Amino acid sequence: MNFSGPSAIVMGTEATGLSDEWLAAADAQIKIPMAGYIDSLNVSTCTAIMTFEAVRQRGGQI
Repeated sequence: MNFSGPSAIVMGTEATGLSDEWLAAADAQIKIPMAGYIDSLNVSTCTAIMTFEAVRQRGGQI
């Protein structure tokens, strides 16, 4: 995903995700690949990963 321009990262709840309205309005849905035996990451971990990647793509500047 290209985060070099203006971006909004919207995270849903761990139990139910995002509402249908949010999903319909989204330009993209992102999945974080996982290796090994875990089947999910909590929403705070996912938010940290996504924010880190957005900052990395912008050269470490917010």
